[in-house]
Amino acid sequence: MTCHCCNEAREAPQHHRFFAEGCLYCAARRIQFIQRTLRLDPTETRERCRTALAQAVALGLAEPEIRRMAKLAAWQLAPKQTEGTPA
Repeated sequence: MTCHCCNEAREAPQHHRFFAEGCLYCAARRIQFIQRTLRLDPTETRERCRTALAQAVALGLAEPEIRRMAKLAAWQLAPKQTEGTPA
């Protein structure tokens, strides 16, 4: 099943401020949003990213994968589910 927050963010992920707990893509996109969109000083940006990462890891998401995805140029969104693909 595709994440509802990822689906809602498809047209303009850089402006979508909602992130589903437990979604790997939302966790990475949340960090991207903090780094790219919020105009904070570097220390505040770093602390918010660390907090976001810690919260995602506490939910059981893989830290290395979130870090890898957050570094990518493209905004992270769960892949669309295509017809015939099991949910």
